[in-house]
Amino acid sequence: MEAVASAWARNRADLLRFVRRLVLSPDVAEDIVQQAGNRAIAAMNTPSDEAGLRKWLFRIASNLAIDELRRQGTWSETVLMESRSDAENDAGFVQKSEAMRATPEVAAIARQHLAFCFACTMRSLRPERAAALLLAEVYGFTLSETASILSASHGQAKNWLQEARASLEDRYAETCALVNKKGICYQCSELSEFFNGHPENPLEGSGGKLVDRARVVRATDNLDLSAWHMLLVRLVERRSAKR
Repeated sequence: MEAVASAWARNRADLLRFVRRLVLSPDVAEDIVQQAGNRAIAAMNTPSDEAGLRKWLFRIASNLAIDELRRQGTWSETVLMESRSDAENDAGFVQKSEAMRATPEVAAIARQHLAFCFACTMRSLRPERAAALLLAEVYGFTLSETASILSASHGQAKNWLQEARASLEDRYAETCALVNKKGICYQCSELSEFFNGHPENPLEGSGGKLVDRARVVRATDNLDLSAWHMLLVRLVERRSAKR
């Protein structure tokens, strides 16, 4: 039990960010991670090595998060773009946004928003595909480890990962102006200009592929959800709930 509790303490922050990227809601993510911790500490049979414990903890958290996503259902691929009008018409949201301009809180807003967009777009995928993509592309688990975490066969996990990659590549190629100059969405750059006075392309210097996007997400993974995105996620959740 002591080894599990220690492993839990070391991995809790990663698990929370992982679950939050899957379910978006900070409150729901906190609840899931707490449940995962309780189950892990109460378990009788546990892995004995550090790598095995980490993978096992991600399995518990993944199962709980996938169950929650199944209950909630998938989101529209365009929910983040649709939420823009909600944000612009919410006087309280606008006022709080104005107060954050040129503050350290929003210094990395373009990269943070790319990561937030990544999470929102994953909500349009079936839960297993989203989890496979996040485990492999952001958290560095091998395909075999991803399959084990998701209690799937190697071939099944491979299919989930390939389908998730293809879906997101197609989506970003169609709508993201960072990838396609004719794309209709350039919120990352717009937010950087609004908050910091200059547009920023978080994919600049890269090929703009999903692997490049995942690299930016990994680089922001040691950051908590920004205060501004904590406000935004409430609007996105409300927009999705209306469907």
